[in-house]
Amino acid sequence: MEQTDELAVFCRQADNEGPIPEGFSLMPSFGPFHQMFGPTYFRKTERGQVIGMYVREAHRNLGQMMHGGAVCMLADTAITWASKHSREPAVKVLTTSLTVNFMGNAEPGDWVEARVDVLRSGRRVIFSDCQIWANAKCIAQASGQFQVMGAFDN
Repeated sequence: MEQTDELAVFCRQADNEGPIPEGFSLMPSFGPFHQMFGPTYFRKTERGQVIGMYVREAHRNLGQMMHGGAVCMLADTAITWASKHSREPAVKVLTTSLTVNFMGNAEPGDWVEARVDVLRSGRRVIFSDCQIWANAKCIAQASGQFQVMGAFDN
């Protein structure tokens, strides 16, 4: 097992999280902030990319629900991932616009999924929509615009 996989298992056990749904793989970290935030997972579907995570105690606000900033982070991460992988080979992208509308909530222990549709992958700009789901309800909708920065270096 890779070190990142071991970290993800440790984090899930520490927060009493359930099993990762079938078909999801651990997403590589986007940097120190994502490492601090905790593991996120991805799977490709016929429609596009789905990013999932468990809501943790550290992600909640005083109202005992997922903090709006955590919802925004999930939306940005999901749309970035989908935009990056909207082409072969993958491209580097930079968020230039992100709009998030809140319609519900999730609590610690809930599995949350961000389902992304890349609307247009132009030469220099990628436009995407995202819906965030928890407990069979859409809790947020986001749209993003991302600038293509060139080929992705593996």
